[in-house]
Amino acid sequence: MGLITLNLKRVLNWNFIFMSAVATIFGIISLMNFGDISENIVFGADIKYFMLDGYLCLFIFFAGEISKDMLQQEKITKRIEWKLANGIKISSIIMENLLSLWIGTLILLFPLLLMISIRLPNLIMLLGTYFLILSILYSAFINVLILWIKNMNWFKGIPICVTLLHILLLVLKCGIFMKLNNIWVLLLFSPVSIIVLTACGLCLITKERIVSSYY
Repeated sequence: MGLITLNLKRVLNWNFIFMSAVATIFGIISLMNFGDISENIVFGADIKYFMLDGYLCLFIFFAGEISKDMLQQEKITKRIEWKLANGIKISSIIMENLLSLWIGTLILLFPLLLMISIRLPNLIMLLGTYFLILSILYSAFINVLILWIKNMNWFKGIPICVTLLHILLLVLKCGIFMKLNNIWVLLLFSPVSIIVLTACGLCLITKERIVSSYY
């Protein structure tokens, strides 16, 4: 818990506040573009599901950005190497960093999430639960990706790469949904895909790979 608190203090700065304001503005614009959101249907499904993917896209991008001051510093400063040398398991490192990134990004997006809960009170339980589950899965994926990367120059591309991955999954999900017309496709396709990708990344991570990073 001490590491999580330390990581959060590290990112709570003016840049963090600026990103939170930008996310809130995007949220206001997205909600203003639809008169009565509950009556909008896209591809035969409620538009709320697709709007949620847009908010997840914001989560992913900003999570990738604040990871530069949080998770990536753990690797750059060799703190992770020190932990591994002292017998701390990779799974424990991933869990601590995962929670740091997830909680930090949720704090950043709190004003946006508050507006959504006010605007969509009837579906806040369903959509809120879906958002929290998928956001923590993406946090885990970003964390595993950082540990997997050997060339630290690639860190700057994480926000864009993971955001593009999310968009690709969204396109595939829409295509499959149009074929099957099954609401479970909208709910399960992205979580299952991210779980599979994260599991594959975990299988490729070794202590030797983590400590062999270079600039």
